[in-house]
Amino acid sequence: MKFRISCILFAALALAALVSSCKEKETTKEYLDGSLDVVHKLRPYVKPGEKYTFTVSGVTAPDGSAVGYYYTAPVTGIKDTLKNNTDVYTLEIPDTVGTFSLTCTAYPKESSDKYYASSASVSFVIVRDGLTNGSITNVGKRATDKVATLYGRDYYVTSTGGREWIRQNLSYIQYDAAGNPEFGFPFASSPAMQNVFGAYYTWSEAVKACPDGWHLPTGEEWAAMLVANGAPSGLKPLEDSPSGAGNLMVKACFNGEVMWDYYRSVNISDKSISALPVGYARCSDGTYYFQGYANYAAFWTADEFDGFGVYRYIYKENDSVYVGTADKSGFAASVRCVR
Repeated sequence: MKFRISCILFAALALAALVSSCKEKETTKEYLDGSLDVVHKLRPYVKPGEKYTFTVSGVTAPDGSAVGYYYTAPVTGIKDTLKNNTDVYTLEIPDTVGTFSLTCTAYPKESSDKYYASSASVSFVIVRDGLTNGSITNVGKRATDKVATLYGRDYYVTSTGGREWIRQNLSYIQYDAAGNPEFGFPFASSPAMQNVFGAYYTWSEAVKACPDGWHLPTGEEWAAMLVANGAPSGLKPLEDSPSGAGNLMVKACFNGEVMWDYYRSVNISDKSISALPVGYARCSDGTYYFQGYANYAAFWTADEFDGFGVYRYIYKENDSVYVGTADKSGFAASVRCVR
């Protein structure tokens, strides 16, 4: 028994000595100096085929040794190491819709035993336009629809309330020579969204936005359309409608995600203009602040009230179609053209 105890004690002491020896050989790693800075012009929303460059800086090794970089590409996950002593990486947006990230990692080339790697990511959403294979789905052509071309883009057209209405938000935008929007504005300042959510217009722009043969609907035309879709008969242009919103809304998806949330008080049946909850924007000094996505659909009318522009809007939780007024140049909403 004494011999057995001695063996156990000897083994324990040997193990302790081994652990102690390993601890003596361990090296405590440090972090690279600085913060990894990835400079780019990538928009929040992009479309397949676009190309963007990324430049990295800001990280050094405390001992002055070399630092290298590699990128982990979205979708494929392929790691691409920058070569030839350059810090510029080019990404061509792949043809896969969804939310992705591009990750850059700075690593110590010659002293990985001394320093940890440092990473930074850039997130973005890949979208695709088009009526049949775009990011917006479940808004197909009805048997009774026509197709009209406005500013070179096709729109489905439905007849309701005595007028023909386009079933997608107007997406016409004028850009200056530098590529900045000067009439109409894309969602999240991302040109890739122009034909996905349509353009956002101030009232001053909206009254001039529809092409020849079409026009911005008046309050009376909106009221007639609403009556044809479940609003009380005799609804006036500046009256809220207590019903009819569900017949205007469509069960669409954006990149596979349902846009209108389900509420028992709203039966979404898409009988007319296929309204999407793409929200609205506040405008100040040329900057657009987007609000209300997935909650509101807002559309300008041609009417004015007390010096303000009049718009119609839907809120996701009930079947009402409301009337709102806003500054003619400080608020931006969607446009549907009629004829």
